[in-house]
Amino acid sequence: MRVWGKVGSGRREVRGVACALMAGASRQELLNEAVGALLAQGNAERVGVWLEANEELADRQPFLPLRGSVADADGSAVPGEWSKLSLGAPLPSELLLALKTVEQELGDSSRDPVIGAMVGMRHLLWVPVAAGGRLRGVILAGARRKHAALPKTLAATVAAELALALEVADQRRVCRERQHDFTFVQSALSALASAESADTALRSIVEDCTARGEDGVGLHAVFAAVAKWDTSECRAGAGPQAAEAEKKAVTSPEEPRFHWRSGNAAWTQALLSAPLSSVWRQALKSQQVTVNKASGAWSQREVSHVAAFPLRSASENLGVLVAGMRHGSASPSSLERLELRAALAASALQQQERADQANQLEARLEAALETSALAAAELTAAVSRQQHAPTELMNVIEWLEEGLVLFGPHNEIRAMNTRFGQIVGWTAEQCMEVRTLDALVALLASKAADPGGFSERWHRWVRNMDGAGREELQLARPVPRLLERVARPILDEKGALLGRLEIYRDLTAQRMFDSRLLQTEKLAALGQMVTGIVHELSNPLTSILGYAQRLVLRSGRTDQVHEAQQIYDEAERASAILRQLLLTAHDSRPERRRVALNQVVSRAVELQRFNLAAKKIRLELDLDPVLPFVRGDSGQLQQVLMNLIGNARQAMEGPGKSGTIQVRTRRIAEHRVLLDVSDDGPGIPSAIQARIFDPFFTTKPAGIGTGLGLAIVLGIVREHGGHVRVTSPPEGGTTFSVELPAAVGLEIPEPANEKKRPAEARVERLPSEPPLGSAQVGAILAPWAGIRVLVVEDEPTVARLIGDVLEDGGLRVHVLLDGREALERVRQESYDLVICDMKMPELDGEQFYQALRDSPVRGRFLFVTGDVLAARTRDFLERNRLPHLAKPFRVEELTEKINSVLAEFGPRATAKAEKTNAARK
Repeated sequence: MRVWGKVGSGRREVRGVACALMAGASRQELLNEAVGALLAQGNAERVGVWLEANEELADRQPFLPLRGSVADADGSAVPGEWSKLSLGAPLPSELLLALKTVEQELGDSSRDPVIGAMVGMRHLLWVPVAAGGRLRGVILAGARRKHAALPKTLAATVAAELALALEVADQRRVCRERQHDFTFVQSALSALASAESADTALRSIVEDCTARGEDGVGLHAVFAAVAKWDTSECRAGAGPQAAEAEKKAVTSPEEPRFHWRSGNAAWTQALLSAPLSSVWRQALKSQQVTVNKASGAWSQREVSHVAAFPLRSASENLGVLVAGMRHGSASPSSLERLELRAALAASALQQQERADQANQLEARLEAALETSALAAAELTAAVSRQQHAPTELMNVIEWLEEGLVLFGPHNEIRAMNTRFGQIVGWTAEQCMEVRTLDALVALLASKAADPGGFSERWHRWVRNMDGAGREELQLARPVPRLLERVARPILDEKGALLGRLEIYRDLTAQRMFDSRLLQTEKLAALGQMVTGIVHELSNPLTSILGYAQRLVLRSGRTDQVHEAQQIYDEAERASAILRQLLLTAHDSRPERRRVALNQVVSRAVELQRFNLAAKKIRLELDLDPVLPFVRGDSGQLQQVLMNLIGNARQAMEGPGKSGTIQVRTRRIAEHRVLLDVSDDGPGIPSAIQARIFDPFFTTKPAGIGTGLGLAIVLGIVREHGGHVRVTSPPEGGTTFSVELPAAVGLEIPEPANEKKRPAEARVERLPSEPPLGSAQVGAILAPWAGIRVLVVEDEPTVARLIGDVLEDGGLRVHVLLDGREALERVRQESYDLVICDMKMPELDGEQFYQALRDSPVRGRFLFVTGDVLAARTRDFLERNRLPHLAKPFRVEELTEKINSVLAEFGPRATAKAEKTNAARK
């Protein structure tokens, strides 16, 4: 593994792990992307990322769990040994056992244990890379100073992307292994079905067990061998003595003959000696697969486990397959693949046994035909046994995960496994009825969107197929499915056509997974873009909102007041939309607080109004004006409503179509509320109503829907202690009813002397609250007149707005646009309050606050931010218990927040304000 190079201007732009994964990057490239992404964040001085070793490295060094990349932010070289990491002390136990993120402070004592990348670091962040419920990698971010703000959220995101990359690699490896197994089984079946000898098939089986294969998908066993029992002497005789001899050969066989061997000769020559002989003897005794782990001197060699598979046919013992597995490769999937080869070996041994029996029978018949009339009976019995040869092959075919159809030379169907019927949605009776290609195509065409074109394309493909071929088939009923068909002809030794083998794989889940991964990337990029847009717009909206309010307070003419009020109202409306976009784009934490369900409906409707109008769909609201509060997360409840309205809209989409969606809220019991979303669309067929909440179930074409919308709705409602019901009568229309528990004692009273407004009027626009008068604003800040306030805000108009509002209240204000300049000012002068923006160039709000660790003003901060929903921002504010104000804000929100902050900070500011006021008098 190479180590991350110098980080500087010459380094390429970091793509991110997920983008690199979609581009087909190698494991080393993914490690480099992860290190680069964490270093680009800027806070970490050293980053290390280690993942479990791939199969090739695990073969060479089986006891080294993790390998990766390490880099310093200053570009200095790091030792190459740091790319190796063992799972043990001094790594935190919570990281290794509980798979938890751990922040670690190293003391000044030299007794603190450190390894590799920990050298010289004082503050460490350990993040596990967990996949499949186990630790598969580790991320380390370190700083040379204590209490550094390390990129915890970004590291968790990178760890999740790396875990996804490992799972994708596992799935790809499984697909390659399945394809390798399919190709091998296909070749073996063709060999057994042709005139090739069973000896050739058995030799190819043991060689395949030890082969690494293309892309490392082979079993790569250290050795493999197949033994055959010679029971000819038992069959040569007759009567009780022969039967007893055969029973003894099955239960306690003599020394076997390992005719077919592959791999390390030292191991295959030791098969008849302990401890290897005890493994296959135990398998024969128990008639079950036996796997023994290496121990003692044995464990120091390349074999970690020895597996033995008894080869049987009915009650007859045929032989045994023995294989030695390398370190790190003795997994359940490897044993399953070996078991498949054992089944093929049993079929080959049985075919060889039948050939030997036929030769013996032929010799006996030649001698017996002259003297015994029983020869004809024996010949008839032998022919009967030969006719049952395909039974063993069907057992192997049924094991396959893919659907298989075997055609004869005239397109007649000779064999079909159960999996094929499951893939295409046929019953067992339908599978039994299909005996020709025409019948198969006719039944499958009935499930296609275009039956005529489907049949014609199928027959044309069969007619033009000279060799192996591959194509994809699209089925539309009963649910959309995408199938891959692989076909190849079966020829005899002279090149004559014996038939055709077709293999079918269901690609629906794989394509859906690829589509979901791509959609996740698009949504993540869209979320980042929306967040950036909202943050950029929050500053001018704050200025528009604030100065419009000040203009309303100062305008004397009635027409000017009206126009300023219009500006203020529209700015307030735009602010509400921006906050809603920020809430939707962020992966915010679930909260449990009082939520007005009618307000959630109003926000969701406002976001959906344009889409509904474009599709000529009318929206009707019937909201209970005295609906009780519910306790929950407003963002998640809004997602429920957005999904339900979106599903209703899609049900009525189409050329020339229109319809109506009705959203209704009402109280149904003392402590229960109901939210109904109804549409007059075509409805949901009763046959699939029970499955609509299943994850990934969808009736949309591949690539259009993910099948997760209603599953998410069900999960959110259940988390809130509620229930979801669906009603869809045969005549059309669908209603989703969401029942939620009300928050006890938090009912909204019905406004007095106010008539109930129509639903359409209530949600046309949420009216903004009237702004406070100048006297009210001045009264709020009057007790604090004279105190010194520092405003640190890089946006000039927002900074000036805050300064103007504070100066109107009599406070002494200094406004600075640069964080570094403000830091120098605080160190030279004293202030009673600092109002600081969170996101600033050069020195942001968090770094500004951390730099004032020993300053008295550190306890008197008010932060303003347009990104309050971001996980990192919320962690910082909550961890330090800091007050904050979200942009865009109104003047009264600013003054009330300043008043509450100063009141909480206590007597010092109060005394100073009183002293200043007395001096003025």
